[in-house]
Amino acid sequence: MDTGSKNRPRWEQLPAPVRASIEQLVGGPVVQARSCPGGYSPGFASRLTLAGGHRVFGPRVFGHRVFVKAMDATAWPWDAALHRAEARAAAALPAAVPAPRLLGSHDDGQWIILAFEDVAGAEPRQPWRRPDLDRVITTLLRLARAASPAPVALPRDHPRLGGWAELATDRTRLARLARLAYGPWAVANMSRLVELERDGLAAAQGDALVHFDLYPHNILLAGERVLFVDWPHARPGSPVIDLVTLLSGAAADRLDPEPILRAHPALAAIPRGTIDSILVAHAGFLLNGGVSAAPPGLEAITAAKLHVGLGALWWLHRRLDERARRQAATRSRHGGEGPLC
Repeated sequence: MDTGSKNRPRWEQLPAPVRASIEQLVGGPVVQARSCPGGYSPGFASRLTLAGGHRVFGPRVFGHRVFVKAMDATAWPWDAALHRAEARAAAALPAAVPAPRLLGSHDDGQWIILAFEDVAGAEPRQPWRRPDLDRVITTLLRLARAASPAPVALPRDHPRLGGWAELATDRTRLARLARLAYGPWAVANMSRLVELERDGLAAAQGDALVHFDLYPHNILLAGERVLFVDWPHARPGSPVIDLVTLLSGAAADRLDPEPILRAHPALAAIPRGTIDSILVAHAGFLLNGGVSAAPPGLEAITAAKLHVGLGALWWLHRRLDERARRQAATRSRHGGEGPLC
């Protein structure tokens, strides 16, 4: 029975040729489909039960369930491009990367279909809880070690960082931002945020494999394992990007990231300025999108950006305020002037 809560196409709603392509890709007829409620994609996303027992994909044997996602490029061209990017990235992920294995993909120019091993897991409970967050951070640190330099050939741009410079030129978005929590502070310090964002874009460069979308809907807790799913935004860069993304989500739930940073020696060793500047660039991306008009059908994505963006802004305000107090104290001891922001 299909129990998904998203407004996604169900198995029986897919065109017959698409269903036939899926069954050919996964190696047998589908006898049950259960739509997956997580994520924000408008496309098909279901756990499929196959007739006839186990399936063999290359050297690996999988059970009679698979996870399949499919997108109609005619209806959703932007999302279809992400599916194609994910197919390329997922196919190249080595076994050391904590991610479900891609079993195969199909692209006829209109429908893009991806089949993955089915993982019996669940997203972390929300709001975030510290034990779950610590588990994910431990896995993230393992990913940084196992995938640096990135073992996958990927574009080197970072389209999911930065936004303050653009936001600063748009009066409508600035007015919306000013009505939000800590928005007046951001507007008053806009020139400083734009400057720090430039530093963040530079600090984000690197050779590690970065997921770039590490929010709860892209994380599975499966027994003792933690798996990261949905890799269309993967890029080489600094592993601090994924850390900042993850902790911004925690901050949106008012879980203080600072004790978490101090509790992990590898995180405590990261220079404060690196975290600050990448956090600025991350918050700029989220808030610029969050105060923009939502494209039809993608309102949930805009709302999610705003939610996490406000968490990132709350965290950023705390860090920069503390940084300013330290600078002021230093200047006071040496007869200098007050804080920068």
